[in-house]
Amino acid sequence: MLLKIKNTIFGILYILVLIYLLIFVPSFWGHKPLVVVSGSMEPTLQVGSLLYYHEENLDNLKKGDILVYKSKKHIISHRVVEKVGGGFITKGDANKTKDSVIVNDEQVLGKGTNWCIPYLGFYADFIYTHKYLLFITVAILIVDLLADYYRTHKKGVENNVKNN
Repeated sequence: MLLKIKNTIFGILYILVLIYLLIFVPSFWGHKPLVVVSGSMEPTLQVGSLLYYHEENLDNLKKGDILVYKSKKHIISHRVVEKVGGGFITKGDANKTKDSVIVNDEQVLGKGTNWCIPYLGFYADFIYTHKYLLFITVAILIVDLLADYYRTHKKGVENNVKNN
């Protein structure tokens, strides 16, 4: 019974670590994850979703694209309304008016996708802000793998001794 509970708990931990690692796999191809923290782009991008963006040549950005840019305190994803000399005018899909500040070229991080993964951003944000939990979990899982290997190896040795 205890072994079944242990295996269930460790199975869940393996899945959670795997999901966290899979969140960052697209980074190898230049697609960075971003957690959506406001409702300004709903319904396209929902709060708590995970949005991916990639670097894009500024000349390729056009009206209707989702622009990911850095403000003084936040990373924002809004839609391009107009391209102006040295920057962009943006607007959140859920906002009634255009943004009052022009996004200059130096602020642009990239172009966002028109889709997101719902709710996964809550998990990614939690783990990212509590990285020690990820490290502790990985350490526990490594100890568990080593213990399983040791038990399997020990049984193999015992079987060989019995058979000889």
